[in-house]
Amino acid sequence: MNLNQVKLNMVIPNYRKLCELLDLKIHTGGSKQIQFREMEKYFKYHKEGNKFIIDEIYSELKNYTKRENRGGSHNRKEFPNFLISKEDENKIGIYKIVINNNIYIGSTIKSFRIRFLKHNNEKHNTIPFTSNMLKEGAIFDLLEICEDMTEPQIRELENKYIKEYKENNDWNLVNSRDTWSYIISKQKYKTIKIRVKEEDYQEALISMRENKLVEEII
Repeated sequence: MNLNQVKLNMVIPNYRKLCELLDLKIHTGGSKQIQFREMEKYFKYHKEGNKFIIDEIYSELKNYTKRENRGGSHNRKEFPNFLISKEDENKIGIYKIVINNNIYIGSTIKSFRIRFLKHNNEKHNTIPFTSNMLKEGAIFDLLEICEDMTEPQIRELENKYIKEYKENNDWNLVNSRDTWSYIISKQKYKTIKIRVKEEDYQEALISMRENKLVEEII
């Protein structure tokens, strides 16, 4: 990255011109978002429409992978494709995983960061193709924060987003099916009890849903 032509308070008309000044390739989709995160290690900027305004140029490279003591954690790791701010990462709601025009819609009732770490962990992820998406450069970002909503309301909203992107020809929705319904079924089923760890509850439900072992949560 060449910073020689970038000056403090400089107004750059658009992304293409910014890449030209920095000697960078033009990117789209998730790769473009990762590129922005890389730029933020070298300078601070804000946007006005398509314009980029340079607010600060750092004298030392910002290290986003260093350990930091936050909330009692001494071993926090930063990920360039996790685009949710620290202010919002522990909130709940609807998120998306995007690479090119491929998109996966999901939701979490724990936190966006915890859900990202599950998707990013190839060994423990119950939806393996999302791990592959992230490995190939997909970005993880929020669609809507749902702090004051119940779990059924969050799932209902997730379904609305899934339907919206499924009907949009500009996107390839990679979800295998819609999220589960909370409508109580009148049909009688034989049932058995299973035990799972509390922290694995949601992942167990997702796994059963993806394998079509459950259709409804009662």
